Amino acid sequence: MMNLSKIKQSLPPGIEDNGVEFYVNENDIKCLHSGNTYRWGEFPQWILDRIEEDMLQNPEAMNALVAWDITDSEEMMRQYIVCRFGGFDGHPDITNDGEIIHVEYFECGRRGNCSFEGKLCSSIKVGEEHLTKQEIKIIKKIASGKHNREIAEELNISEETVATHNKNIQRKLGVTSKLGIVPWAVKRNIVES
Repeated sequence: MMNLSKIKQSLPPGIEDNGVEFYVNENDIKCLHSGNTYRWGEFPQWILDRIEEDMLQNPEAMNALVAWDITDSEEMMRQYIVCRFGGFDGHPDITNDGEIIHVEYFECGRRGNCSFEGKLCSSIKVGEEHLTKQEIKIIKKIASGKHNREIAEELNISEETVATHNKNIQRKLGVTSKLGIVPWAVKRNIVES
């Protein structure tokens, strides 16, 4: 019999632990927790309580929901979860210890055009810094194999500006070249669709 103890796999949060991973699939919000998949309306109460607590700690997000004319408490929570945690990224949205982690990028279809971007959805934190909207656009184009000249033309900026963004992105991500940006972006689903 083969010894399986040496096999190491990285499993999504919630499959084999008490972490929580929210995701959107088939027009529904779901979460993985303790080996179970829950649909919206079936989430364990402690998860809803933890999200409500997080919402109350983020007045800018709450103000964005109201400005979006979402005022029903259940619908507010639903939209908050979609915007903040909707992507399946392999990192826990709520850790085993109940800590909420805001690090994920979710391409909801409104990115770049949403007046609530950065207020309701999470900006991407890398170390102690955040990636800007422009840096995220450039990361997506790099991950799609585009060269600086193409990126500059598509974003209507100079090649020098693209090169400066590249350097800032590399510094924030802790990589030494544009090539190092690609796996980071792919792992987090920050690619052009």
